Amino acid sequence: MSASSDPSHEFGLPEGYFAQSAFLADEFVEELSRVDLEFARKNAVFESKPFVRTFERALDRLQAAQGALGATIAKLEQTASSSAADHGKKMARLKKTFATVGGSFERLETQISEVSSNTIRIGEQLDTVAKEKERAEAIKELVEFYAELNAGNTRHLDALLEGGAEGMLKVAHTLRRLNTIVVDNEYSAPSDAAAKRQIEIYSENFEKAMLSSFETAYRDGDVPSMGVAARTLDAFNGGVSVVKVYINQHPFFLSSMVGHSTDSADDGADANAMPDASDMTAWPPPPDRRLAQLYSDTRAVMYKDWAIISKVFPRPIDLMQQLLKRVFEQTIQAYLETLLARAESQSALAFLRVLGLAHQETRRLVEDLQKFDAETITPAVVVLETARRSGNNPQGLLDMPGDAQTASAQFSRSRSRKNLARTDRGGDAAIDDDDDMDDEDAARERLGEARSGVSSAVAIAVLIGRSEGDNAGVGLLHGFLNRCCDDLFESYTAGGNYMSTEQAHLKEAFRQILVPFVRARSERQGPSRSKALLGMLSSVTGSTSSGNAGAAGSTDAGGATAAGGAASEAEGIINPQTARMMLQVHAEAIARAIELESEATAADAVAALTGQLVSTLGDEYVFPALEDVLEALQDLRQEPDVHTFDVVRVANIVVRLLQVHFQRAVVPYLGNGNYIYRDAVAEKNQLMSRVEMNLNLITNKFVGACKQWIGGLLGKQRKGDFRPAEDDFTALEAGTQPCRQCTEFLRRVERACRQSLGTDNQARVLGEVGSALHAMLMDHLRKFVVSVAGGLVLAKDVSRYRETIASFGIAALTDKFAVLQDISNIFLVQPTALKSLLDEGPLARLDRATLQALVQMREDSRSSKLVKQFTS
Repeated sequence: MSASSDPSHEFGLPEGYFAQSAFLADEFVEELSRVDLEFARKNAVFESKPFVRTFERALDRLQAAQGALGATIAKLEQTASSSAADHGKKMARLKKTFATVGGSFERLETQISEVSSNTIRIGEQLDTVAKEKERAEAIKELVEFYAELNAGNTRHLDALLEGGAEGMLKVAHTLRRLNTIVVDNEYSAPSDAAAKRQIEIYSENFEKAMLSSFETAYRDGDVPSMGVAARTLDAFNGGVSVVKVYINQHPFFLSSMVGHSTDSADDGADANAMPDASDMTAWPPPPDRRLAQLYSDTRAVMYKDWAIISKVFPRPIDLMQQLLKRVFEQTIQAYLETLLARAESQSALAFLRVLGLAHQETRRLVEDLQKFDAETITPAVVVLETARRSGNNPQGLLDMPGDAQTASAQFSRSRSRKNLARTDRGGDAAIDDDDDMDDEDAARERLGEARSGVSSAVAIAVLIGRSEGDNAGVGLLHGFLNRCCDDLFESYTAGGNYMSTEQAHLKEAFRQILVPFVRARSERQGPSRSKALLGMLSSVTGSTSSGNAGAAGSTDAGGATAAGGAASEAEGIINPQTARMMLQVHAEAIARAIELESEATAADAVAALTGQLVSTLGDEYVFPALEDVLEALQDLRQEPDVHTFDVVRVANIVVRLLQVHFQRAVVPYLGNGNYIYRDAVAEKNQLMSRVEMNLNLITNKFVGACKQWIGGLLGKQRKGDFRPAEDDFTALEAGTQPCRQCTEFLRRVERACRQSLGTDNQARVLGEVGSALHAMLMDHLRKFVVSVAGGLVLAKDVSRYRETIASFGIAALTDKFAVLQDISNIFLVQPTALKSLLDEGPLARLDRATLQALVQMREDSRSSKLVKQFTS
């Protein structure tokens, strides 16, 4: 805004005053009267007239400005109203124009659709006419061929045969149609008999010539000639005859190789190729060497033959299917039956081990073939199918350079080396296959690079409806190979055959493992059974110490384990080695069940085998041994054998082994949270609870027997033990015999507890025994009169008791026996010092009646009037 047009100057205001965003009336009035206010301040006199004149002038100007602003607003409103009317008229005309154009386009689209429909209909009619024309020409040609053959003339067909591959294909198609005509007109007129006979003769000669050409090319390795003959025969009869010739003349199925496999199996039977298969203490043998070699040859044949089949046969997937079916049903199945029959003749365990290993090797073969199918066969078939649909030459898309066959052969050799190495090293060895894997990957990479046309298989697959994400990694032969594998073992696994055999073997294996234990228990039955049980407990030390050492490490499953367990089992003692052997046999059975059972039934099989283990381990092994221990503790006339705690320790080791085995070998295959898992866990926990309850009962029985035995030893105390002769120094130095026997027994109990029980159980058992001893000694001291010399003997006994109890390491017991030591001083001090001893020391806290009873047992209690002194 220019200075001349700024209305602020008319009011005497600063420039741009009305352009500011905020307007305040007080500030406006103050600015109008600023000059008058300054003048009034200077003169110190207020006159209203200047202010009135200033405000009147401002008011006049504001009213004038208001009128001008109203006129401007009215003018602008009139202009805006006129412009809005014009805009509305223009929009109405534009809308009408658009409606006219839209109608024109709709009419044009309708006309185009009609023209398109007519064009399509005309094209379909022209196509039908063309097909009819081609059909008519073909019929005409067939009629001409038929007439010529009826007249015995084959000149036209012979000329086509000389036209190369295309001519032979045309002859094949023609003969196939002529044979169809002959079959459809079986009851034709006699005049057509000559044509029928001539067609059959010519067809037979043509087929023989093509088969002869294929066989010659097959022997010479002429792949292009093989392809021409195969495609020609495929057009002639669907390729049935050429496929049969290819498979029958394949070296893999020649009688020499089949005879070699049979001879190998017989030689293996004679040479006893599986000496350890029936030994449950030995690791499972490696897979059969000849079976592994057979599978390696199968891989090599499939890898190598695909390079030929994909170039020669129009439908290579069908031929591969028939070839694989023949391999599985004839060669592999025949050898497997021989191998399994030989193993079954040895033992059930040998049969199960060979069955599991054979299934494992077969599954590995199937997985390798499935991988080869997904990476090589299926993409190639996709290329062929796409080429066939597009009308191009399908065989040209799969032509490989010269190094393709070399790469394929190297890939198969690397797989063969890997499988042979795995077979030679055995199933339990850690196999380092890094070099083999590198060779295999390199060969696979070169094979992929050598294969032309297959690199675009994924894009082509999308065109025919097989997307990259659909069944990615799964080839066309995936399900077929799975069925082949299942069919091989169906007779051995279907209908519960395998599980019944496995459970019967497991039962028999457990029975054999427990034979020494069961025999020892049966031999102890008789009148002297109690003495035999006590002897049994005494012999447990050696076996349990070795078992405890073995619990921390892994168990060797060889002959050393069996020999180590035989000595202790001969006495009927539970032994960690025996339990470990049972767990090993069970783990091997679980591994076979996972391998041979389907995913749907594997969990049930594992649960059934685990239930069999838990039942046998508890009812036939642990609980009978614990019952024998309980029975031995019933005879209170004999000293309780401290080796009872070794049995408790071994039982705890067995339970821990079962728990670890259950977590590592069973739980991963039961699922989580289902009823099978819950039932198996409940069964295992029930066994562990029963064992714990029996162990607690044995411990309590042993503590009670210890109390009874200590009481019996103290009962042998003679009345003269604490009234020895003054010159009897032996009693003063060694103490009494019951004391020596009690302390020696207590030290044996302590050592057994330290070796076999945990900290809490040690404290509980030793605490109960020590408390019982203290109570019995307190009562014991009130039964014998003690002389002055006998007081020294008594103090010696109590000191020995105190030292023994102090080794327990229980503070409460140590305090009790310290007080007992003070009580023994009652019999040592002079009569004059007795009162201070009873009133000032720890004895002051004891019951006065108890102290009085003890004082009365002093020999001089009456003569010295100690009782009166005590009561005064």
